[in-house]
Amino acid sequence: MSLLLTVPKTVFNSSLKLARGPLDITRSVLGSSDPEAKLAQAERERAEALRETAAERERQAEERQERVDEAAEKAAAQARRKAEQDKRQAEKRRRERAARAKKAEQAKKEKAAKTAAKVKRGNVKAEKTAQLEKLEAKEESIAAKEEAIATEREAERLAEAAEAAKQARKNGTAS
Repeated sequence: MSLLLTVPKTVFNSSLKLARGPLDITRSVLGSSDPEAKLAQAERERAEALRETAAERERQAEERQERVDEAAEKAAAQARRKAEQDKRQAEKRRRERAARAKKAEQAKKEKAAKTAAKVKRGNVKAEKTAQLEKLEAKEESIAAKEEAIATEREAERLAEAAEAAKQARKNGTAS
């Protein structure tokens, strides 16, 4: 943005120097060497050099700020992607555990049905085992969800920290 603002200044200042050139040559040929004019010219040149230096520093500062902002955005995006990935993996593990628990429950029920003499005792045992596995699967699912939520909160915290740092830099450069 500031590069666009410095281009017209540079063009204008260069045009001014070109327009002033013939007058300066004429004045030097005629022998008009006013010491105050020379001093004023030196001050103008010094002021121009200072303006150019300030514009270059401002441009460099803005480039650094843009790089910092990009890095902060990349870090926040990476944290969001990681949180999403962790959440998907936790959901996949939960589904796998549920499928395994369901298969185990089915296998135990089939085995209990085959043994005619031990039907009642086998069914009770299978139900209790299935309930325990379901509870364990639920506990694991809850733990996985808590882990995904913690990761998501960390991503939000990083995004807020990046925004706060960005705001602090804006406040710092605006002063």
